[in-house]
Amino acid sequence: MSKHLDEVKNKIFEKNVDALLVLNLEGSNKITTRYLSGFTGTFSALLITPKRHIIITDSRYWVQAKEESDFELVKYIPPKTFFEVVADLISNLELRRVAIEKERISAANFDWFTNKVNCEFEDVSSLIVEVRATKSEDEIEKMKVAAQIAEEAFKKMLEIARPGIKETELAAYMEYQIKLLGAEDLAFETILASGYRGALPHGKASEKAVQLGEPVVVDWGARYKGYNSDITRVFCIGEPNDEVKEVYNVVYTAQKMARESVKAGMTGKEGDAIARDYITQCGYGEYFGHTLGHGLGLEVHESPSLSYRYEKPLEVGQVVTVEPGIYLEGKFGIRIEDDVVIRENGCDLITSLPRELFIV
Repeated sequence: MSKHLDEVKNKIFEKNVDALLVLNLEGSNKITTRYLSGFTGTFSALLITPKRHIIITDSRYWVQAKEESDFELVKYIPPKTFFEVVADLISNLELRRVAIEKERISAANFDWFTNKVNCEFEDVSSLIVEVRATKSEDEIEKMKVAAQIAEEAFKKMLEIARPGIKETELAAYMEYQIKLLGAEDLAFETILASGYRGALPHGKASEKAVQLGEPVVVDWGARYKGYNSDITRVFCIGEPNDEVKEVYNVVYTAQKMARESVKAGMTGKEGDAIARDYITQCGYGEYFGHTLGHGLGLEVHESPSLSYRYEKPLEVGQVVTVEPGIYLEGKFGIRIEDDVVIRENGCDLITSLPRELFIV
C-alpha cells in the first residue's frame, strides 16, 4: 500500500465511514485517482474499504490499470450503466456510509447516487486536499525535474528570440522543447505576452510581433510523472526603457523579500502582505491585482495559498509559488515567479533560473 493511500485511509476511516468512493468520469478526477492508486486513465471509480482497494474501469483502460496499479480490478461491461455497476458493488459490500469528494462530482451525478444508492454520503473533499498539500521528498524531487525541464526549454527559446518574431512562434518552440526534454506534458497552456499585452496576467500567446526593447512576460511549466512546475520570467530583446527597469526592480525586490521570508507557521495572508505592502509603498499597489502565490503539485493550483484570504499557517513540506506582479494597462506587465518548499525556518527553492531581467 502506498504512503499516500495509507495517509488518506487513516484520515478517512476516523470519520466512521465504510468506504471511500472516487469517481473519475472522463478525466473529471484523474488527480485523486492517480494519487491513491497510480492509475492515470480518464474513466474509473475507486472503491476503497479498510481491507479492499478496487478499481472499476472499462475495456479501454483494463490493461493500463493492471500495469499501473496493484488495486483489485473490476471490469465494467455494458449493458448496465457504469453507475449501476458501482451502485451494485456498494450494495453487495453492504456499505452504509461512503466518503466522497463532492467538489469533484457534478450535481447530476451526486443526485443520482443520493437517489439510487441506499447509503449515506460523507463529503471529504477538504480532507483529501489537506493530505495532498504536504509533499513527500519523492514528490518534491519530481517537481524539481519538472522545473529543470521547463527552465532548459526557456533557455532554448531565448536562443531564437529576435525582433519581429511572433509570440505564438516563441511559445510553440518552447512547448516543443518541453516535450523533447522529457516532460509528460505541459503544466498548462503557455502564457507569453509582449509589450502592452504583458498587462494581461493570463495573456496567451498571440500573433503580435515582439518589438525591440519591450518586456515579454513568460509564464510556463512542465509536468513530470504527474507533478508540475510553474515559473514566470521576463525578457527583453535589447535594452528596455527606464520605466520598465523601475517597475522590474520593484517586483524583483518584492519577490525577493517574500521568497526569503515565507516559512512554516506563517499564514498565507502574512506571506502575501510582505510583497503587497512593499509594492504599495512604492506606489504600485493598485496594479498588483492577484495573490502572491498558490499551492503546486499534481495540480497547478491547489492548497495552500499565499493570499490575503488564507489565514491558515503554512506547514513544512507544502509547495507554493511566489509570484508578485505589476500590470500597467496599455504599457506592459512584470511578474517573477518561483516554486518553493516550505521549511521550518524558511523555504527551499525548486526553481533555479536567475531572477534578473533577461536581455537578449
